[in-house]
Amino acid sequence: LISKNILCYSHFMKKLIAVLFILFAMINTVCAENKLNFDGKEYYLRLSEKSAEHNGFYNQYYKAGEGIDNWTEMVAVHHFPNVFSPIEQAYNFREYLESFHCPSSLEADEENNTGMLDFILIDGHQLPIVLEFNIFKYEKSKACGTVAVQYAKKFEVYDTKEVASVKKKFSNFRPRAMKKVKNFEIPDIVEIKLNDLP
Repeated sequence: LISKNILCYSHFMKKLIAVLFILFAMINTVCAENKLNFDGKEYYLRLSEKSAEHNGFYNQYYKAGEGIDNWTEMVAVHHFPNVFSPIEQAYNFREYLESFHCPSSLEADEENNTGMLDFILIDGHQLPIVLEFNIFKYEKSKACGTVAVQYAKKFEVYDTKEVASVKKKFSNFRPRAMKKVKNFEIPDIVEIKLNDLP
């Protein structure tokens, strides 16, 4: 009986070690491979969640040393599996921005069924004043529906006079950033729930 118990325990431990090895390999692969290069900079996957609203995953990538709470630049990928017109999604998002008086610029390419949208969000309710420049590119997903890439750059200022200066920087930076986003090949969505990885 003792011999049988030892054999069962040994068999159980072998299975447990195999399962743990597979899980470790999966986690290690997610941590090691999920990074992207945008405009000559490396960004690392820090968040992957499923959106209740759009029924698709979205991934957020940040520069080394940055994360959800302390970022200056971010690249995100959004999947809308039930949205079959990228241009329509771009217009819908523009309409949403207009609902809280946020002006935006939209470029629609009917021939390729793609849309690009850019805007500035300003939160001046308290210091620091946060200015966030955003560009979205919408295109058909390789899998199903629509996929979008988002590039965001954030500034924090402590004086309302600095807001105009930052807006000017955005204006000068915009053409180059738009071109980079337009030419960026959208990576595959990572459909594993991850929260603010180290």
